[in-house]
Amino acid sequence: GEGFPSGVEYRWSDGPGEAVSVSAPVYIEKVLAWIAEQINDENKFPDDDDEAEALRVFQTPQFAALCGQIFRRLFRVYGIIYSSFFGTLEALDMAPHLNTGFKHFMFFCTEFGLLPEREIEPLEVLVKPIRKKYYAAKQGVAVAGR
Repeated sequence: GEGFPSGVEYRWSDGPGEAVSVSAPVYIEKVLAWIAEQINDENKFPDDDDEAEALRVFQTPQFAALCGQIFRRLFRVYGIIYSSFFGTLEALDMAPHLNTGFKHFMFFCTEFGLLPEREIEPLEVLVKPIRKKYYAAKQGVAVAGR
């Protein structure tokens, strides 16, 4: 689809049922609204005033699955930004900020195994060097470049 990484089309579903095609900007809008809705739902992300309840929720398989879904969708947003808007961000001297944010995002996702390999494929050219640096840093090995 237009605005998506090459060979990829992310579709959207508001619930059970068939996912529909949407444009890249609409996809981003829906993802960000959905994430805000999840995070603001006290049943899914309880207020930590009740620490015992928060810990109970945070240790459930449902919470882990929800976090995985959030990170997969955020990864797709990065994919859209890189494939559609990178040139604009570069012209505005904002690309280093995007790259730094993406690098930290990928370090976190790699550390906690949040992204299945099939999700990473469209951005593999970006992800591979980041992962190489991450694994080298964990082993205490210096890698050329930033």
